[in-house]
Amino acid sequence: MLLFRGNCQMQFCAEAAGRAGEQATFASLASPMTLLRSPGTVPPLVARMVAEADAAEFLHTRELADQFLPPPAHPAPTALVVNLFHENRPLWLHERDGYAFYLDPEALAAAPALGRIMERHFRSIVPNPATYLDRLAGMLLLYREALPGVPLLVAGRMSHFPGLGPSPYSYLDGWGETSCTTGREFAAWVGTVPDAFFLDADRIMAGVAARTDAPVEAHFPFLRIRFTPEGQPSLSRDLEHAGSLWPALAEKIRQTLAMGRVEYAPEETVPEAWTRPFAPQALDAEALLGHLASGSNYRAARAVGQFFFRPDEDFTGLLVAAAPYMPVCHNLLHMVRAYGTLRPNPAVAAWCEVHAATATGFFANGAAYRREYLEKIEALRQAVLAHGRV
Repeated sequence: MLLFRGNCQMQFCAEAAGRAGEQATFASLASPMTLLRSPGTVPPLVARMVAEADAAEFLHTRELADQFLPPPAHPAPTALVVNLFHENRPLWLHERDGYAFYLDPEALAAAPALGRIMERHFRSIVPNPATYLDRLAGMLLLYREALPGVPLLVAGRMSHFPGLGPSPYSYLDGWGETSCTTGREFAAWVGTVPDAFFLDADRIMAGVAARTDAPVEAHFPFLRIRFTPEGQPSLSRDLEHAGSLWPALAEKIRQTLAMGRVEYAPEETVPEAWTRPFAPQALDAEALLGHLASGSNYRAARAVGQFFFRPDEDFTGLLVAAAPYMPVCHNLLHMVRAYGTLRPNPAVAAWCEVHAATATGFFANGAAYRREYLEKIEALRQAVLAHGRV
């Protein structure tokens, strides 16, 4: 059994390994600090107050056992795979006993009695991003101690190459500044830990890019959009979500376990194009509609991303036409909401109504996710309709 621990990247990799015939399980982690400060068990106070407040959904799959305990040693897993996952914020630090755990602060508003208990015993903290790799190293050493002899594979992150732009973005604070410095030192350190292997995401993704000859937008279609005080969009490419990376990473895990070492093929070398400035690819209307109506969140996001590089064109009609086929995806919704802000056409309200109907029947990520998702759609609908009345 392969055990995957980390954020959604490891979930996607576990799913890819499962499709390749491997037995795999996944668990979300909130922060290395929860294990480093653990008392060695799930604190009874935390377990009791979460259960009594019916607040488990506000853990967002960061289960308490996975926050406070390493994976069990029996039965022994085939390997443990961990990535450089981003930390959830804030954490809650017990004032007397010093342990820390993650719970969405929204839980305190939803359950006032829980809020009163938290106020008596805990204070919120935000781990220092500058010392993240130290915390992660400490967590890995605890995993090494808990699972002696079990191969420990550490999956790296994509570095912030300019060719993966515009303005590559990672959820891990400060990674853009450290990926090519202390990030590489950390990778070398992993190799000194007994039975541990570092998997270079840059090289694995470079191999995928070489074999597919697809543009950056096909592999990393999601954009993070923020608006300047003047109302201009500032674009960053999300490097967290790369659908084509996970099968290749799962295969690299299989190869590493079979050979007892990490090897890279000649094409798994960072291409020169990644070191040059990013240049967007242009798609015609037919290709855009094909991507939007494909039912794939990655392909739809690739199309919506085009809208921001062609600000003089209005793509609202294509968006509305594809509405029945566009899937529920918070990253895709973020992009559509930003486009509605940039070009607040009242016709976008029709897209909102169709997509809300789709989201109403979506339950995979829990009630809190569904509720927040629908609220965001309604906020967009109201905003574009209000703009039409100005």
